[in-house]
Amino acid sequence: MEQPYSSTFARERRPRHILTTLLRYPMAHSTASSVFDRFEIKNVTYKTVGDTPIEASLLIPKALLKSQTGKPTPVAIRWHGGFLVTGHRLLADWYPKFILDLCRERNAIAITVDYRLMPEANGAEILEDVKDFYSWLSTPGNLARQLPDGIEADLDNLLVTGESAGGYIAFMSATLGLPAIKAVVMHYPMLDLRADHYTKAYEKHIFDPPVPQIPAQVLSKHIAGLTGHEVVASDISVARIPLAMSMVQQGRTDEFLGKERSLYPLELLEDGTLSKLPPLWILHGKQDSAVPVEGTHRFLDLLREKVPSAKVHATFEDGEHGFDNHAPVTEEAANLDTAWVKEGVRFVGTYWPAK
Repeated sequence: MEQPYSSTFARERRPRHILTTLLRYPMAHSTASSVFDRFEIKNVTYKTVGDTPIEASLLIPKALLKSQTGKPTPVAIRWHGGFLVTGHRLLADWYPKFILDLCRERNAIAITVDYRLMPEANGAEILEDVKDFYSWLSTPGNLARQLPDGIEADLDNLLVTGESAGGYIAFMSATLGLPAIKAVVMHYPMLDLRADHYTKAYEKHIFDPPVPQIPAQVLSKHIAGLTGHEVVASDISVARIPLAMSMVQQGRTDEFLGKERSLYPLELLEDGTLSKLPPLWILHGKQDSAVPVEGTHRFLDLLREKVPSAKVHATFEDGEHGFDNHAPVTEEAANLDTAWVKEGVRFVGTYWPAK
């Protein structure tokens, strides 16, 4: 895609967030990265919509392949971010490093999942994909047929994680009542989706340095060109970032997500439909300009009121969107030795892997 916005960045210092870099150079990114070096990767199709396969990738620790303990190994499901508009399951810069480290430490199989994207899809269709993935996963033989001999997955022992839009999907996964989900990690999740940030048009300074204000016609022109039959389930080049930014800046997220209360985490809590949830670890950067941290605070206040039995660990650290992979100043990714990660992993370890 031609990038008419790159001149804005030419006068600025190096971007602090990967999305700002990708807006300049969308084709410069690929799935090739050393972060996956210690995993064997296998791609699978868990459903097909029309002629479009919807895929997931199995990440099997190489150390597990060598050891083959004979014991069923836990599974970590991960949903990628991208404002529900862009992204890909294997974008290395978007996969939290400490989650991959945790999978290797626990000899867990990681499964990272794609889903249909807006505006071609709506929220109900995205959550249909989510449900269909868990149905595929729980169907006897589906995963087993994809695993090497000697490796067995413990499908009653799931961790679910997700960042940003993926954090939204991780929470919606938690509402499905699946006993196999032992804990959920929500990285800077999109939860307060009725907030002005998502529903009203005004100048929004997103990321540091901020992305340009994308002209409204970028999204409108894309919408006008749709026939209603398109299916987009991944965006490896993240060339759709301008669409995502325009959708947020123009306050049109709820227009494409849908209006049903069942799509909105805060309204699910308000309506009292959630009596029980798996343990939740929520982490959010205090200076997040893409997914404002106030939404997580609102969610936590409501959660404590409506589901007082919920087990929650909340982490709030200095940093922008994606602070866990791009720390302030240093740009370094958090790891299992990072103090706040240790605390969160200790909380998660109480519940997953279940003994």
